[in-house]
Amino acid sequence: MPITELFVSLKVPDNVAITAFHTLHRMGYHHLKNLEKQDYYKFGFSGDKKSFEKKIGKVDVLVNANKNKFSFLLENNEQGNKINILIENLEKDNELLNMLKERLNFKNIKKLEKGIIWTMYFDSEIDKEGRAINIAKDLLMNENYQRYKIL
Repeated sequence: MPITELFVSLKVPDNVAITAFHTLHRMGYHHLKNLEKQDYYKFGFSGDKKSFEKKIGKVDVLVNANKNKFSFLLENNEQGNKINILIENLEKDNELLNMLKERLNFKNIKKLEKGIIWTMYFDSEIDKEGRAINIAKDLLMNENYQRYKIL
């Protein structure tokens, strides 16, 4: 089964990420230099990957062409100063999957995972992974119904 990942972010500055960044600074995370947020979708499907990616990138429920940009690749960490952390709900919500399959005729989708990716930029001389986990647990997630994964 082919798998593709879709990363969706805003074309304009994200107010949620900006507010979270300032809150984290007030909480004492001064080594954090920037914070970005993007929606994450992972599709398991049958059929041709290129054709699927071309179609799924045009679905306005996932990508509003007026306000969103999307990619099928996560930017690499060339400078070594950033960490990507994925926050996912523990319980699967099949509402989006059902809408894509039934209303939008994506019957070839077999599996869908979704979450939020927070990209954290740090000073280079700190334990970035440990700090990112602390930030996720302190503000970006609720451990009672969400989990995190370092990407």
